[in-house]
Amino acid sequence: MLAYAKPTCCIVCGTSLGPGPRGVEDKVYGVSGHWNLVRCQNADCGALLLDHDLTAAEIASFYASYSTHAPPVLAATGVKYLYRLALQQIWHDRLGYPPEQAGPARILGRLLGLVPYFRAEAASRLFWLPHKPGGTVIEIGFGNSQGMAFLREAGWQVRGVEFDAVCISSAKALGFEAVQGDFASGLFDEGSADAVVASHAIEHVPDPGAFMAEAHRVLRPGGYLVLRTPNAASRDARRSGAAWRGLEVPRHLTIHTPASLAALARHAGFDSVKVLGTPLGGFIAQQSAELRQGQKPSPVQGRKTLLYNLAEALRAVVSNGSCDEIVLIAAKGKCTATAPAGQTMLATSPQLAEARPLR
Repeated sequence: MLAYAKPTCCIVCGTSLGPGPRGVEDKVYGVSGHWNLVRCQNADCGALLLDHDLTAAEIASFYASYSTHAPPVLAATGVKYLYRLALQQIWHDRLGYPPEQAGPARILGRLLGLVPYFRAEAASRLFWLPHKPGGTVIEIGFGNSQGMAFLREAGWQVRGVEFDAVCISSAKALGFEAVQGDFASGLFDEGSADAVVASHAIEHVPDPGAFMAEAHRVLRPGGYLVLRTPNAASRDARRSGAAWRGLEVPRHLTIHTPASLAALARHAGFDSVKVLGTPLGGFIAQQSAELRQGQKPSPVQGRKTLLYNLAEALRAVVSNGSCDEIVLIAAKGKCTATAPAGQTMLATSPQLAEARPLR
């Protein structure tokens, strides 16, 4: 039985499909094969879809050596500890989280908070969520539990869902409530969460529409859905073609544009839907450049990545829709999804933008 069927039309808008990148190889994790993608021909959508039939066993085999098996970073010392406290000061200043830091951490946090990249770095650790005392959050595809650790540190009641048994075991060892299975299969009660979040997970899901609908069902009125994902409409995606790191065949099944991601959320019933380009896709840009040059992509971020982070930070300001990473912030019911201060929101296309604080 197929877990993912070769698409006959766009799964987002139903439009016919045309050719996308062809013969793409997995140069990152070494899954064998040459993989083809197709692109939605609707200019107001433009999603990329993997053009292959896949069973559940095949999909599972693609993750045998995946990066989410690396342990999370739970403690820091020295300069790294000061940096962590400084980002927590940004949590306080921008998203309302207690406590306010003291001394050098507060000063550094205030200074870093003036820089869009560091504001986004801090906010992304909490998925741009404003402080909600006693709030419950579900992270989908939590990987090595790093995101859940940050959320728990900030005071959220955290639950997680994953397919990967290794990730489930590691999360439970760290004291997290972790459920193995398909989020869209009804693992959580209706109206049981104040936020549903996922970092680079929606592109791995065979049915993103069902994923969005389940998130809407699980959220309480006023709750947030926050999803980070590669941007198929980015400058690097257009420039790199089959070498774009965001393709990540054959694990990425649907790669979204700002328009396609927003359309899915609206179709699922979200009342307020915004998409913004983030300045955090520097590693995607770096690995894309390496792939274009015929090099094996760097396995970890290093000093070289800083240059690409700076370029993405500039792009986020001057051409937000061309960033390599986008984030969807959607609200259910009585609240409005807005951008963190200093960030830009994209609506259904990169040309529609506004900026307001997420407070």
